[in-house]
Amino acid sequence: MSEPRILLTGMGPKLSGLCWEANAQLRIGRHSSQDVVLRDGTVEKAHAEIRHHGMRWMLRDLAQSPLFPTLVNSTPVNGKDVMLNRDDILQFGRMQLCVADLAVERPPEYAPALPPATPVAASTEKKPAIVTSGMQLRIKAQTQQSWDRALEHVTRNAPQEPGKEQAMLALVRANHHLTHMSSLDLLLQSILGDTIGALNAQRGSIILADPVTGELTLKATLAPKINAGLAPRPFSRTLVKRCFDVGESILCDDVNGEEAVMMARSIKHGAMASVICALLRTPRKRLGILHLDRGVLDDPFTPNELYYADAIAASVAVGIETAQLVEQQREQFIQTVTTLARAVEARDQYTGDHTRRVTDFSLMLAEELKLTPNERYQIQIGTPLHDIGKIGIEDSVLRKPGKLTPGEFDYMKTHTTKGATMLDSMFHLTPMIPIVKYHHERWDGSGYPDGLSKDQIPMIARIVSVADAMRAIIGI
Repeated sequence: MSEPRILLTGMGPKLSGLCWEANAQLRIGRHSSQDVVLRDGTVEKAHAEIRHHGMRWMLRDLAQSPLFPTLVNSTPVNGKDVMLNRDDILQFGRMQLCVADLAVERPPEYAPALPPATPVAASTEKKPAIVTSGMQLRIKAQTQQSWDRALEHVTRNAPQEPGKEQAMLALVRANHHLTHMSSLDLLLQSILGDTIGALNAQRGSIILADPVTGELTLKATLAPKINAGLAPRPFSRTLVKRCFDVGESILCDDVNGEEAVMMARSIKHGAMASVICALLRTPRKRLGILHLDRGVLDDPFTPNELYYADAIAASVAVGIETAQLVEQQREQFIQTVTTLARAVEARDQYTGDHTRRVTDFSLMLAEELKLTPNERYQIQIGTPLHDIGKIGIEDSVLRKPGKLTPGEFDYMKTHTTKGATMLDSMFHLTPMIPIVKYHHERWDGSGYPDGLSKDQIPMIARIVSVADAMRAIIGI
């Protein structure tokens, strides 16, 4: 029997560019446990459910409130089960989705006969030349398997394919990286390293779509078998664009077979002879492309190697999507910290300029000392806030033009403990407290507030203290 499939795409400014794919069911609602999560107050926690049943795709309305009913093509469902068709417009509260693609399970007599070794939704026979932007691409194999089917295929066939233990190990290691990497860049480099080794590629690249513009941008590349002095082009833009636009992983096993392809800059100067483009996708959306290539002296990639690359791409895509979301949250967090720092700047113009420059110096020192990514992040967030406690200092002291009296200076010193107290109430900022509290401690123990000395002073606080002194000495 052929495999059922449904693909929903988002409509409107909040959902444009998002898509969700399934082979059995999709649960739709506001709660994070749903398959299609719609963050809108007009959507209920569990608003509707779509299931494949009896050679049909059916929508079941679960909405309780009559104020925001479920609509199919502008018609209220009113708690009923409705059969879906391609291009139907579904509305849940204010949110709209379109049934972009739909296939139902067919009995064997409706399905074309396939050789036993041929996987579902994939083809290994020689493909005709495909014209893309005036360039002919000789595609040997391609696959449009869903996320779960891609993994199921390689797991099922692994025992029958000798020599593929490394590819299976790459799948396992790829998922290990998802939970142990501290940044998206490190995650992508680790995925490339394992995949290149497992599939014996000369080079690999990961190209991701910008979440706002959709533009495909190179995010990571690794070429352990290529002389760095040659500065080869890391991927074929033509193949990458076709793979992403069509939504299928492809194998081009002989790029020199067509003169137009051979003369493409990435092929001609990149020493590519055989190329795999594996689609990075989740059940919700397309993320980008995993691009692998071999040189003219290497054996070309095989269709089975395409399926392994496709399975790896499907496996790591969820982790990449999560890492992207974490990075976006970090950027938003940095903007929040910047806003807090500006609150100090509004009270004291000197402190504002001072804070920005000390942050720059601190990050330079952290990079030179090869601090961990987590420590560099603490410095990036904590340094702009190192004088945040001055918000609690009265203007008569903070803005005093002349020299402070001993009593006033003791009062000014309390900005370190005031700032630490402020951060202590904010969970995400507590790791930065050592910078705020101890950046005025001194190596000889003459600093404040606790008179710490030498290694008693946290490393990140010492770095900010040195950067603070550098700024004062240089005078900029």
